[in-house]
Amino acid sequence: MKRFWFRKRDETPPPPPPPKAGADDRESSALLTGDAGVDSRSLEILLDTIAAVTANIDLDTVLRDIVDRSLQVTQAERAILLLGSSPDELTVRTAQDREGRALGGDLQWSRSLVRRCLEEGLAVRSVVQSDQQALELGQSVYDLKLRAVMCAPMRARNRTVGVIYVDSRAMRREFSARDLALFGAISAQLAVSVENARLHADSLEKVRLQKDVEIARRIQQHLLPPPPQDVGGLQVALRYEAAEHASGDTYDFMPLPDGRFAVMVGDVTGHGVGAALLTHAVQSALRSYLELIDDVDDIVTRLNQRLVARIETGNFMSLLLAVVDPHAGTMHYVNAGHPGMVHVRKDGVTVHDKTGMVLGVVADQAYESSAPIALAAGDLLFLHTDGVDEAMSPQREPFGDARLQAVLQAARGLGADDVLRRVDEALHAHTGGKALDDDLTMIAIKVL
Repeated sequence: MKRFWFRKRDETPPPPPPPKAGADDRESSALLTGDAGVDSRSLEILLDTIAAVTANIDLDTVLRDIVDRSLQVTQAERAILLLGSSPDELTVRTAQDREGRALGGDLQWSRSLVRRCLEEGLAVRSVVQSDQQALELGQSVYDLKLRAVMCAPMRARNRTVGVIYVDSRAMRREFSARDLALFGAISAQLAVSVENARLHADSLEKVRLQKDVEIARRIQQHLLPPPPQDVGGLQVALRYEAAEHASGDTYDFMPLPDGRFAVMVGDVTGHGVGAALLTHAVQSALRSYLELIDDVDDIVTRLNQRLVARIETGNFMSLLLAVVDPHAGTMHYVNAGHPGMVHVRKDGVTVHDKTGMVLGVVADQAYESSAPIALAAGDLLFLHTDGVDEAMSPQREPFGDARLQAVLQAARGLGADDVLRRVDEALHAHTGGKALDDDLTMIAIKVL
């Protein structure tokens, strides 16, 4: 801590000249006057204020303390704390009178003086000795019959956080140059306290949001099912990875009462909590529809109508819903704007492409399913989101469809889980092991 030394002068200095009536005082007023008693009191006030406001990090408490101490230091009648970085953005955060009563309603203050204070970055004062001078400072000064006004900017980390403003109607109260210097010194410390309290509040909010996101992630993981192990005639494997704590990808496996097997994979625009909530809504609706409706065309059409009515304009979802009948050896699907299903046969690779546009855009869109597709023993079906084919190398080259199909064709003779392991290895080699830019979902279905 710095030491302060006081030297008693041989002569009592003449009193400083009074400020010009009605004029703004922007002089570089010294806090220390040379009078040991006065200067000691000023330093005591300043150090006490610093200690008080730095001992608290609750923003509302800090702001109330700022107003209280401003009134104590200046002996003004009112104190108003305005937060904001420019004159046009200022808002009253708290205001009270000398008796500690909160001031509300349509508060008035010298806006012209506050504007100058912010624009010049200096503490300013005015002593008003006539109605004409009051009008020159603003209609509010005249209306309130103010006789002394003072304000100081609050700046922290090279950023303006607000203004502290005091005024008085008492003719006997005139803010001196020392008042201005002390007020300016205190306002500088108050600004740091406001910024520290704001940063603390922001950190608490960030922690709260992170906790909410973590809760959403856990809920989503609980709702997304593991791959089934007892589907007759099929072997099913899954890889699912979220780019953030909560994902915009969704999937589901739904064994149907007649032995058929429905599988869905979808991708909502964006990722995070909002996208995760929407994927859960789609998953729930789809399960309900599959219990009541046999026609996948009708199911996807109804789901689209539901999304158009529920989600915001500009958001949409791609979806692939396939129904496999292992006993009949057939499959049919609806693809609403989703990456195509890769079908690896003994004699080559086929991509079963889109049958309609994405969901949630056009209200009356009717979706149609594909014709039945024959399946043979050893066939491999691969469903995925665009996090696979759009995975980027360090040189920003996408993994792409051609690489994916080549890996799948080479892995056709393997089990479903080993197929996904091969794709994982290829993706890791392509991206150099870096974190994903997008959510990733892969489902492999092997016909036994």
